[in-house]
Amino acid sequence: MIDIIVVRGEGDKRGPDIADPMLSEISVATERGRVEIDASTPARSVQVSANFRPGIKAGQLIEVLDALQGVSWRGKITAVDNAIEGVRLSTRLTVQRIEA
Repeated sequence: MIDIIVVRGEGDKRGPDIADPMLSEISVATERGRVEIDASTPARSVQVSANFRPGIKAGQLIEVLDALQGVSWRGKITAVDNAIEGVRLSTRLTVQRIEA
């Protein structure tokens, strides 16, 4: 049986212990640990409107500068919706924002 410790971010939060006989390779066990830690981290879905930019895809990580609140944060794009409004192209992103 494989015995590893997976650390994400600052390493200050402990995920659940995993005992699974199907985890027979270190790379698979490491990925399982990453998924479990990410699943236990609180996140919320945020809608972001932006000017159209080609090449934006779901799964990409982005940094958002919130000019109204004066902060920036990072998140993962979970959905992309491009629209034509008159002569303007726009993009609405659904971003999974990790709560600190």
